[in-house]
Amino acid sequence: MLLSSVSVVAASLISGLAASPHQSVSQLANLQQLSHDNAMQVRFANPAQARLAAISLHDALLAGRWQDSTLILQLDAQAQARLAPHAVSITPAYVWQQQQSAIQPQALADSATTIPGFPCYATVEATYSQAEQLVRDYPDYASWQKIGSGWSQSKNNNGYDLYVLKISNRKAGPVNKAKLLINSAIHAREYATAALTLAFAKDLLSKAGSDADVDWMLQQNEVHLVLQTNPEGRKIAETGVSWRKNINDTACNSSTFGVDLNRNFSFGWFSIPNGSSANSCDLTYRGVSAGSEPEVQALQAYARSLYPDQRGPARTDAAPADTAGIHLDIHSFSELVLWPWGDTETPAPNGTALKALGHRLAWFNGYVPTQSIGLYPTDGTSDGVSYGELGVAAITFEIGTAFFESCANYEANVLPDNLRALYYALRVNTAPYLLPAGPDLTQLSLNTSAGNIPRNQLLQLKAVARDNQSSGFSGGVASQPISRVEMTLDQWPEVSGANTVAIEAADGKYDSASENINHLLDVTNLSEGRHTLYLRAKDSAGNTGPVYAQYFTVTAPVELVLPEPDFSVECQFLRCQFRNTTVRDAAASLQFSWLFTATASSNDTNPVFTFPAPGSYTPALTVKADISAPPPAKSRSKTLQVYAEPVMELTHSCQALSCNLNATASSANGAISSVQWTVNNQTLSGNSVSVTFSAAGTYPVVALATDSAGQQVQKTINISVTAPVVVTPAEPAASQSSGGSFGLSLLSFLLWCGWQRRR
Repeated sequence: MLLSSVSVVAASLISGLAASPHQSVSQLANLQQLSHDNAMQVRFANPAQARLAAISLHDALLAGRWQDSTLILQLDAQAQARLAPHAVSITPAYVWQQQQSAIQPQALADSATTIPGFPCYATVEATYSQAEQLVRDYPDYASWQKIGSGWSQSKNNNGYDLYVLKISNRKAGPVNKAKLLINSAIHAREYATAALTLAFAKDLLSKAGSDADVDWMLQQNEVHLVLQTNPEGRKIAETGVSWRKNINDTACNSSTFGVDLNRNFSFGWFSIPNGSSANSCDLTYRGVSAGSEPEVQALQAYARSLYPDQRGPARTDAAPADTAGIHLDIHSFSELVLWPWGDTETPAPNGTALKALGHRLAWFNGYVPTQSIGLYPTDGTSDGVSYGELGVAAITFEIGTAFFESCANYEANVLPDNLRALYYALRVNTAPYLLPAGPDLTQLSLNTSAGNIPRNQLLQLKAVARDNQSSGFSGGVASQPISRVEMTLDQWPEVSGANTVAIEAADGKYDSASENINHLLDVTNLSEGRHTLYLRAKDSAGNTGPVYAQYFTVTAPVELVLPEPDFSVECQFLRCQFRNTTVRDAAASLQFSWLFTATASSNDTNPVFTFPAPGSYTPALTVKADISAPPPAKSRSKTLQVYAEPVMELTHSCQALSCNLNATASSANGAISSVQWTVNNQTLSGNSVSVTFSAAGTYPVVALATDSAGQQVQKTINISVTAPVVVTPAEPAASQSSGGSFGLSLLSFLLWCGWQRRR
């Protein structure tokens, strides 16, 4: 839909942005219809090709999952011709277009706080309002400041400003903290992105002061959140229009006005052919010059104010390995984790470290990690200022499965998966080129009750050190055996002179990429009150992982009354399963031990033990307290009779349909008292039995032997019988009567006599 000079729709939208965010349905419908034009269903040979297309053609992406090898893309004839060599088929997406035609753009009410049809996504105004409320609720942690303006606001003060929500513990930590910069919604239609970053802010602040990990992270780091990077474009997208760019309408005279902000960054702007578009109406229009758009200017200036330039002027210059800080650009959709470069297949100078970071992040959100080069290159992207210019680790998330992500999928999957990834980014933010190469600690737990541990009890620490928490995509990142887990108490582990305690592996030796930790800590000499336990692990390659922390509170000593030990046991012959059924306080520092025989014992919770011979035994379970001045241990024993398994061999001999069956059985428990057979629908008894089958075939034969102790053994064999051979006699030759034979003989004799006379 081409309009004369400046788009009538654009003019109306821009002039009313601040005064009246809602627009006429007819104007919005024109924009919506344009986004449906040229919608093509593209099939690829495999998911890998589709994934590359989702990266390179993200501007044209309308729907589909690259994992299914099929995408819905908005492609004009030129784009179709360019993509054709990489695709199996390109056909009009009629079904998708029909579905979208049923979805009508909706004008926003002045009082709207969420996007129509999406109650989980706040409008721009509501996003800003909620951020301001966080500042009021958490004044020691949060602040809110303007960093720039949108295009319309910068021209006529009739638009929206850009703000940053800064979160950190203002009263603790070093003066120069590591900075985590996260921007979202730079492409207006990507609904879930701003919601995710706002949710991250809320979650962080809600845990401040009570979560040991959050507290140290906010002491050592600052979190800077640009929640709405393209607020004016977002106001169009909030009406249901699939709007990508900002609202700069000075060049394009159609309804696809605007500049793609993620092609307008100064570093690498228009650095390669086809990395962006010079056509002002294209979705990847790069703008008239590098950093020409006020939204990009604001984000670039803010990034430069946060980070010193730590990368040399040459493209091949790497940033120092200890460079602090991460820049995350949150996009949707495609379920990807991306890192530089996007304009060449050549890895970035810090490519190995960026890959390790990307793969670790992808472990937490379950996405596919890859360098951000797809079928085609891209230039002028947001990682240009952070990594290209300043050397800061830059990562892009493509979250979810749709631009207008359903609230159901956002809340069930996108939000929890990516909150885990964002927390990991903050955890390694002080050294993102180093820490992701080291091990993580998972399943960290303490035997406290509501966080409390009496001073006369031992604190039990359990955890799993893992060096293999990396996405397995494309071979993943190599893992090494754990070599050390260390702990500090009430001291940040990186402080000079910190008292570090090495913790042994639960099995006594660090020799695998995943190791269990089970450590007991004496808190007798600790003061009553809250304490912080810091942990980190190292692998055999010398890589140290990030810090993990837990709070515990030491309380006054308590008299510990040991529970009465109890257990159950189930045996199958000599092999017995023991289960500890003692009713006990989970927080109490207790140790249980088993004694099966005079020389056999176990400290396992529910052990399995095989006795050496049949007979009567008295296994016992003992409980004792791991505290100073413990009460006497308690034990309980039970008499247990165990038996050996009888043995039996079966033989048989058959003639035709009749068989003789024989069982040879014996038992260490005593004599065999009976053998019972089940065969041919009959039940027979005895060591030897005979049976006749009705027809040829293969039949199962089951024998059950029972000894004098009641122990049984059962065996099954299959026997084959054949029908008896029936011999059919040959047909006899035709016979003559005996009388006829005699007459013939007599006649012959008389003739002979006559012949003799004539002689």
